[in-house]
Amino acid sequence: MALVLGVALLLWPRPAAGRHCAIDQVPAATLLLPYFEVDLSSVSAPTTVLFVTNTSPAAVLTHVTIWTDWGIPAFGFDVYFTGYDVQSLNLYDLVANGLVPRTASAGQDPTNTISPRGPRSTDVNYASCNGILPPTNPLAPAVIADLQAKLKGEPIPSTPTLCAGSPRGNSIARGYVTIDTVTGCTQLNPSSAGYFSGVAAATNVLTGEMIVVSTGGNTLWGYPLVHLEAAALPPGSRSFYGRYVGDSGADGREPLPSSFAARFLGPGAAQSTRLLVWRETPAMSAPVSCATGPSWVPLSTAPVTLLDETTQTAAAAAALPVAVGALDPDADLANPFDRGLAVLDLNHLAMGGRPAQAFVLGASTVNALEVALEATELDDACSGRRYLLLRDGFEHGFTPWSGVQ
Repeated sequence: MALVLGVALLLWPRPAAGRHCAIDQVPAATLLLPYFEVDLSSVSAPTTVLFVTNTSPAAVLTHVTIWTDWGIPAFGFDVYFTGYDVQSLNLYDLVANGLVPRTASAGQDPTNTISPRGPRSTDVNYASCNGILPPTNPLAPAVIADLQAKLKGEPIPSTPTLCAGSPRGNSIARGYVTIDTVTGCTQLNPSSAGYFSGVAAATNVLTGEMIVVSTGGNTLWGYPLVHLEAAALPPGSRSFYGRYVGDSGADGREPLPSSFAARFLGPGAAQSTRLLVWRETPAMSAPVSCATGPSWVPLSTAPVTLLDETTQTAAAAAALPVAVGALDPDADLANPFDRGLAVLDLNHLAMGGRPAQAFVLGASTVNALEVALEATELDDACSGRRYLLLRDGFEHGFTPWSGVQ
């Protein structure tokens, strides 16, 4: 009997537990979509869809912030989850058509039809959401126009001398997204004073993923969102939102590292890779003059170290001047290899002397097959200690490229 009980205990499902300061896919208090782009010129162009799950039987409220490539909050809204609920967000629907996920807590949904409660979940009332949830769809045309301009790097129609993103002269809306557990519906965002002293919660219950899908082509690939756990951190600890709390650690979210190694394919027949990059930028809470832009633009970018499969190396100049960017090793880098490893050191000096956080994904295509993989982190986000992965190469030096593959 004792043996049977012991086996049963070993097999009993346990809550997932992650290691603080490591990138792991466990329930978290903040989710990060590090890069998105939406082509507003075509409904059939690839778009990004997020799926977020509440892993707890208890209801939870979240606040979603859409950020520009200058790291400026462009738009925010609240999403309510009953226990074990799943919600989705199509960024084309939001940015092009002003459609916000329609949810409501028990107080705003007395008939249990907007956010229905399942038999194993709870449904509670957030009185702070009265008049806010459920949202009215679509957003007002002026709000949509401002949002699109912010994400395209154009002058904002309501304030024509101000801009919130880098000017690119195309129809691509670009940025990143954060999703935080919160204690009530709010007009604040992580850049606002007071957000981390009563609004943001430390409830580690969210998991999520995204897909890039095209209705007009054969595009479909996805990857997990970045899961950032919350914990009580010692004062002065490194943290994800540290730039908004004076680097005090008061936000409690685990930080991200600065350097990564990413597999790449191409140049070559029917194969390619895009390295999708998020970089931490100095705290900004509002648009700035279009004539000047942020003082920190462009961010400095160290050369990318490229390695082939025999560990020959080549250094390639790269430009990643803002918070989000994409690198094609074929088109954007002087790359002599048809496949290999790209090592990116994304630290920069704009964060006041401390390491700058980053994240990298590699989205690869071979013929009609597509896949996206997280790059390997090469340093400890809390201590700054470099991992020993590829130690021999970093410590003793790889062989410079000979020109022969």
